[in-house]
Amino acid sequence: MESNYTKTADRLAAGPAVQVSRRTWLGIAVMLVAVFMELMDVTMANVAVPSIRKDLGASEAQVQWVVAAYSLAFAVALMTGGRLGDIWGRKRVFVDGLAAFIVTSLLSGAAPDPAFLITSRVLQGLSAAVMLPQVLASITVLFPDRQRAAAFGLFGAVTGMGGVVAPLIGGGLINADVASLGWRPIFLINIPIGLAALAAARVWVEESAAPSAPKLDIGGALTGALGVFLLVFPVIQGRSAGWPAWGWLLLGLGVPAFGAFALVEQRRGRQGRSVLADLPLLRRRGFSDGLLVTLMFFGGVTATAFILMIYLQSGFGYSPFRAGLSLVPLALALVAGSGISVGASKRLGQTVLQAGCVMSAGGVIWLSQIARGHPTALSIWDIVPPLAVFGLGLGLTVAPLTDFILADVPPSSAGSASGLQSAVIQAGNSVGVAVLGAIFFSLLSGHPAAISMRDTLYCDAGVFAAAALLIFLMSPVTRTEPRN
Repeated sequence: MESNYTKTADRLAAGPAVQVSRRTWLGIAVMLVAVFMELMDVTMANVAVPSIRKDLGASEAQVQWVVAAYSLAFAVALMTGGRLGDIWGRKRVFVDGLAAFIVTSLLSGAAPDPAFLITSRVLQGLSAAVMLPQVLASITVLFPDRQRAAAFGLFGAVTGMGGVVAPLIGGGLINADVASLGWRPIFLINIPIGLAALAAARVWVEESAAPSAPKLDIGGALTGALGVFLLVFPVIQGRSAGWPAWGWLLLGLGVPAFGAFALVEQRRGRQGRSVLADLPLLRRRGFSDGLLVTLMFFGGVTATAFILMIYLQSGFGYSPFRAGLSLVPLALALVAGSGISVGASKRLGQTVLQAGCVMSAGGVIWLSQIARGHPTALSIWDIVPPLAVFGLGLGLTVAPLTDFILADVPPSSAGSASGLQSAVIQAGNSVGVAVLGAIFFSLLSGHPAAISMRDTLYCDAGVFAAAALLIFLMSPVTRTEPRN
């Protein structure tokens, strides 16, 4: 007998437009709460690094790994996490991943020493990698075309907000020193939020899976994870280690590792066996070019926030909380832009993506001029206007970008495609911070901080401009009219 979630997937794959129920919207809202919680943990640990080092007596290398271990584990497991939802059901895998995330958050918050904390962060990253792709895949298969853009708009707003407000929330929790726990509440806060989301998910989240459930591709999972590791690990560690030779060696080995992954997947595909990643999707220029835009765009977004936080705290003595507070205008504008993008993308197609990238570049250039004009004193109000423009551009881009990438993905590949896109986002985050961070610190050694900030932001703006150009070149192959 077919399972309920397979029947659901079959019904949605059949093609007729369906009306989304109130329960479906509530289920997605619950999943987005978990996404927000998970995305905050990607960056909140950065704010807590000084407190963790002091409290646990950690070395500089150990506190770096508190941050890096989560990001690395998260990136390595994303593709496999997406495929697990296709196989076992997206609600089931989401709920299991959320439960594991709650447990590993408790372990992280209760860590007695650096080694225990690093191990807990690895497990927390793996849990998040299982959980996150199920959200994108569920939106793809549960929502008809006319309402999918709104759901992706919410997802875009939440993902943008998660990274932006994390320093504010993390700094606030540390400054409050809740129950004299210091840095630990940045992890422990996940427990009550996670338990509430877990209870709601069991009631409201709908089950779905691939119409013909595939089997887990162990060979693809191992070779794919190796390739991602060889790309992300040296990028994460290379900057802090001074870009040693071993980092470049690992990056070079990543090429044959991804080649081996492609060969494994092609062989299994020819044999009619289940694969981890549906490589034929990459032959669709809209999908493959969309992933490249995603890599570039999220690299620029994360690097901007990273550089700004370093600049404000090191250059002007901002506390972590005050530095995070400066990003509030960006967050509010991002939400507004996400709302505008829902209707705009239906009328303008990928033109709204171009407009968002151009506006993001303009906001970054404006911010660079503010930095140059305030070399010795900078208030939050000085940077509100450029950050608002930047945030509006992000909102116009983040929300519809996922919709355009996943629009034509068949239900049987929704989890695989979502996991691949999530992995590309994480790679963009890591590469952007590493490359633009290296530019900033190299300039800082020979120039005043304001000039270093200005020139780095010029490079950052160039990333957004290049993304806009790529979107323009995608025009002949990308849908430009709303789907019916």
